Amino acid sequence: MKVKVRAFGNLMATLGNDTVVELESDSKVGDLLSMLRKKTEAVQKEALSRFDRTEPELTVLINGQNIQALSGLETLLRDGDLVVLLPAFHGG
Repeated sequence: MKVKVRAFGNLMATLGNDTVVELESDSKVGDLLSMLRKKTEAVQKEALSRFDRTEPELTVLINGQNIQALSGLETLLRDGDLVVLLPAFHGG
């Protein structure tokens, strides 16, 4: 199956924007993030690897819905889904 990944912030430089990724059928969000982690450089690896359910450093949307409102990293992906990756922005 194929999903479109739209990355923002520091992830856009490495992943690009509106990238089509091919996955096995029945893949989950966690599978996609693992695949992307392997393709990214050290700085982006850190942003992707620090995602967890209690303190997200990365907001993941599937077709406009936050995966926290779905099944988190266990959310099943479907062919044609739009996955948006929004790294946390810090400032003051």
